[in-house]
Amino acid sequence: MFKHLLALTGCIGLALAPTTAQAWEPGDDWQDSQCRTTRDEGGNSVEVCQAIYDVNKVYLGAYWDDGSEVVGPCSTDDPEPIEYKGMTKAEARTWVKTYCP
Repeated sequence: MFKHLLALTGCIGLALAPTTAQAWEPGDDWQDSQCRTTRDEGGNSVEVCQAIYDVNKVYLGAYWDDGSEVVGPCSTDDPEPIEYKGMTKAEARTWVKTYCP
């Protein structure tokens, strides 16, 4: 019985152990009022979102139906990271420059 109690205690300890949370990133929770739909040069529908995070940084998110996307701060500084999928970094930076204030 002691072995069963010890095993049960170990399972409870594992269940209560803290887990690492995923880091929140701007764009994880766009509001409808922050987004609008437009078309890219190829005529594809793109949802473009903008919002202020981190007190005074404007962030952009652009999302295509095929899964391509650009998300990141509206900054001309190269060290500022942007995330992109389905395009080159140069294309992603063009979207940032075009749609950021």
